[in-house]
Amino acid sequence: MGWSVAEGARGRRWRWTLTTGEGSLVHVGLIELDVDSRFARLELETGTGMLTLHPTPDGRSAHGNVVRPDGVDPIAVDWPATATVAISGDPFGSAVAAWRGTGWLVRRDLTLERDPIHVPAMEVDARGIPLLSEPLEWPLEV
Repeated sequence: MGWSVAEGARGRRWRWTLTTGEGSLVHVGLIELDVDSRFARLELETGTGMLTLHPTPDGRSAHGNVVRPDGVDPIAVDWPATATVAISGDPFGSAVAAWRGTGWLVRRDLTLERDPIHVPAMEVDARGIPLLSEPLEWPLEV
């Protein structure tokens, strides 16, 4: 796994890769959180397609699409005020999305499941960084 995070005037942007134990790529992700640490955008690329999802400006729904080799599937879902996303098999991505157990699970086939019962997410430190077992950090700024 590799990841980076950037802070800016619009919030925090995470990018990461998830690999298998053998080093094969599972997916590449991007999550944006707004300045209040609310979920703002997900982009997830897998071998089956590319998913984009983000809340609408009024915060009542979210929309996006999944681009697959055989076409584009639009996404439109309701979006409660505290909603966020979790990513199946990815506790890191679920943690950086500020998963609180309400919202949508992105399955491995890039479909969505409403309010999944149990999705593990990693604990985070005071900065919101997931706690890894053997972390290595390199600041990008000097």
